Amino acid sequence: MLRTVIMAAVTLAAATSATPAQTPPRPEPVAEVLILGTYHFSNPGRDQYNARADDMLSERRQAEIADLLDGLAVFAPTMVAVEAGRSSPINEGYAAWRAGEAELSVNERQQIGFRMADRMGLDRVAPIDADHRFMAYEDLLLAYQQLAGSEPDPHLAAVEAATNALGRGFTAETEARQAAHTVGEVLAWMNTDAALDANLDFYLAYQIRRWEPDGSPAGAYTVGNWYTRNILMLQNLLYELEGREDERVLMIVGQGHAAILRDLVAASPWLTLADPLDYLPDVPPAPAVE
Repeated sequence: MLRTVIMAAVTLAAATSATPAQTPPRPEPVAEVLILGTYHFSNPGRDQYNARADDMLSERRQAEIADLLDGLAVFAPTMVAVEAGRSSPINEGYAAWRAGEAELSVNERQQIGFRMADRMGLDRVAPIDADHRFMAYEDLLLAYQQLAGSEPDPHLAAVEAATNALGRGFTAETEARQAAHTVGEVLAWMNTDAALDANLDFYLAYQIRRWEPDGSPAGAYTVGNWYTRNILMLQNLLYELEGREDERVLMIVGQGHAAILRDLVAASPWLTLADPLDYLPDVPPAPAVE
């Protein structure tokens, strides 16, 4: 009898050890995310290349923003995420506006974010920005200053010229489209693959190639810092979604964030990615740039 029990135990152990280890299944998505990359309506001058925005409070632009909101409302967001820090008073401002105690400011967080959240009957907006300090940028500037007055490094000069050509060209086209097109049409263009890839090229085609004559990788640190900020923004979104299911998130961010966040959201098992072009006007042909 004992021998039989021992043999059964050995057989069970062998069968158990022969079972291959199973990779746990990926988490189920909890939200669909529509990332709307925008230009800054108030043009705060915080980007390296800033497109000038005209008066977004004018009758014309307000009508265009209303049309934009009509299209985005079809997505039926259950959460509106905006480019504001978690410690910011953004929701105090939202509550004051809803109570009739404050006017909307010109920035896109309020003109699109507040108005859409209110339209959907939401009590708050989700602040998902991360104020990540670009520590390596100061080092990069110092390196340029040290090179000033000496023979320019041809590699750095070529990278700088290519970076400026891309940045200035994109800014010029943005301003030309603003003059000729509606707000919705401009945002539709800014959220095309071509426009998002152009913004990504700023980092992965040019900034990444900023190395100094001794090979020190200042550009890689600059790109890494920018990616870190966007990863922190993704984490802030997941924090807002913790414990929730079947959410539909409209994320309103500067267009410079949209390409990286698009890739991060698409890669995250917790999220699925919506196409903003499904909710925006058709993209008109590019106007002539002076």
